[in-house]
Amino acid sequence: MLLSNFPNYSYKINNQISVYFSHKELNGEVLPPNFLFEVSVVIDVLRATSTIVTALNNGAKEIIPFEEIKEALEFKNKINEKNLLLCGERGGIKPEGFELGNSPLEFTSEIVKDKSLILTTTNGTRAFLKAFKISNKVYIASFLNVSSTVEILSKYNNIAIVCAGNNGSVSYEDTQLAGFIIEKLLSKKDYSLSDSAKIAYNLWKSLKKPDFTGEHAKKLIELGFQKDVDYCQNIDKISIVCEGIRQPQNLLKVKIIKTKI
Repeated sequence: MLLSNFPNYSYKINNQISVYFSHKELNGEVLPPNFLFEVSVVIDVLRATSTIVTALNNGAKEIIPFEEIKEALEFKNKINEKNLLLCGERGGIKPEGFELGNSPLEFTSEIVKDKSLILTTTNGTRAFLKAFKISNKVYIASFLNVSSTVEILSKYNNIAIVCAGNNGSVSYEDTQLAGFIIEKLLSKKDYSLSDSAKIAYNLWKSLKKPDFTGEHAKKLIELGFQKDVDYCQNIDKISIVCEGIRQPQNLLKVKIIKTKI
């Protein structure tokens, strides 16, 4: 995704965690310079952020996210390199002409090692790209790498948790991970919580473990992705930190910045 006109802002919100329940909450969102979050973390448990974390852990060089299929195809045709794979989904299904879908179990080291992956998904890549509207630093989280990510997030005072959501609605699974991240952050230092953060936190406290029974989980199971749903519930299976990196020509990529915390 190409971005422009993203200045470096100062921060004003002190020791606060806020949660956005869907990427659509960021449509048109433009925070005043003195209210920009210090950092944001993007969640799409089922499945984009789980897939990104898995792919990078299995040796992918980088993830290049796009909002639209057309943009992804144009970039692939423009670059035309053999080590560039076109990946993604719409409605949970791999689009025609794509090499990989959005199942984390597809992204094995044999397939993705040293490859650059173009990725476009229904919700997750949109959430990632929009997160740069509210912060200059963006991380990627899943249950798979939650503790490693929290270790980095705890260095910041003003945190936005951006859930991808489910086609503009709240995702039950994303909200659980948001609450888990908040619980872990609060164990490290004091934060004030927005109302949305309190909702996510209290949901997680009531569950105490992943409960993947939401609408999107059910849809994926119906589509034959039960193994994906099971895999994405694994806590701390992977210990890497994934950060959005701005590249020349205003291109955004996701790369590993730490492999061990």
